[in-house]
Amino acid sequence: MKKKLLVVEDDPSIQEVLRLQLSDQGFAVHTVNSGEAALAFLETTAVDLLLLDLRMPGIDGLETAQSVKRRWPALPIILCTVCAEKRFERFIGNEIKAYLPKPFTFRQLRFTVENALAPR
Repeated sequence: MKKKLLVVEDDPSIQEVLRLQLSDQGFAVHTVNSGEAALAFLETTAVDLLLLDLRMPGIDGLETAQSVKRRWPALPIILCTVCAEKRFERFIGNEIKAYLPKPFTFRQLRFTVENALAPR
């Protein structure tokens, strides 16, 4: 059975590239464009991994991650961003399973996703 991923990305072109690439890697990929949409989606659909952009309008990726972890504590989250912000680093290992800096290669994406989904 395919692992289900939710990609939360407000840039439509990046969202589409991630959807295509992850689908090609054998994942069932759902996409939304905001933290609010991600939380609503998760209320009705179970996923195996959340790939989350940090900077988005409305609630940002870190706030979304914190809300997700309160409701679904076992759901692994990968945070993606182009910015070099340090404010989220203390959450890696707790709310955030991994950090994927943009731009990243498809190889880095695959490694990070597979690592986040690996049993501990």
